[in-house]
Amino acid sequence: MAQTNKQNLLCGLLVVFSIGTLAWWLAQFAPRIGSITIAIVLGVFAGNVLFSNQTGAEGATFAEKNLLPVAIVLLGVELQLVTLLSLGPVAAVVILTSIASSVLVSIQLGKLLGFSPGLSVLMGAGNGICGSSAVAATSIAIEADESDTGISISVVNLLGTIGIFLMPTIISLFSLSDLEGGLLVGGTLQAFGQVVAAGFAVNDDVGNIATVVKMGRVLMLGPMVVILGTWMQSQTVSEEKSKVRVRVPRFIIGFVIVSIIASLDILSPEILSLFKTSGKYLLVIAMAGIGMKIQLRTLFRSGVRALLFGGAISVVQIVITLIAIMLIV
Repeated sequence: MAQTNKQNLLCGLLVVFSIGTLAWWLAQFAPRIGSITIAIVLGVFAGNVLFSNQTGAEGATFAEKNLLPVAIVLLGVELQLVTLLSLGPVAAVVILTSIASSVLVSIQLGKLLGFSPGLSVLMGAGNGICGSSAVAATSIAIEADESDTGISISVVNLLGTIGIFLMPTIISLFSLSDLEGGLLVGGTLQAFGQVVAAGFAVNDDVGNIATVVKMGRVLMLGPMVVILGTWMQSQTVSEEKSKVRVRVPRFIIGFVIVSIIASLDILSPEILSLFKTSGKYLLVIAMAGIGMKIQLRTLFRSGVRALLFGGAISVVQIVITLIAIMLIV
């Protein structure tokens, strides 16, 4: 029996790594879509069309539970903590306003529309902080359902891609200055690549400001995961009136440690590049595993509503962030 389980795990990992590697390769031809979205789509296709529900299941679970935390830790090298020093109070207000509006609106609107607390939290974290990485990290902390994780990542990535083309239009429509435009782009778009694409599509100054603001949002990943994980735990045990213990996931501790080490400039550029690439690659593999565990019937049943839900969150987040920028700049 043990030998069979080992064979199933190895077979499943082979499938997941193959899907992830293919997505990694295809992403160079569709950079705006990104390897993460491609990996989820291919994973869903493989899990629902090419294989039975059991084929690759153990490998997909292993990728989600074990490879994903490692990926998040390694991605800590992207967060140079010195970035905090370059963020003035204006940027800090924009960052906190954007994150708070996204998370709070998502939780309240999700409750109103009948979505699960897990999906609501994931959608708020993805929109508010840093897209797929925030959804992935938060999903571990709150022990989210795989379908909620996959749907959230798909919706957040789609909305961010739309935002690449929408943001320059908004900046032009409201005649925003370079500072205001950079704050808006960096404070609202989900993925780092989407922020860079939209910001530099306007001009270099907007792109540079947006990049710094986005880094500030990403730095909030650790604290927000702890806060959201603790809140979800309090919701679960409220009926039993149990004491809630604040649990900091080990991968968040590792994430912070790696960020500090990277900021100290004690590692060579080659090592930092290896960590960054490895983290992104393992993240894509994990997303392929999550995609394989998503059942299309579940996706079709809630996907359209989830897209409208995510769109509403994004609109509110953009409006509130834009108001905050106009009031303080």
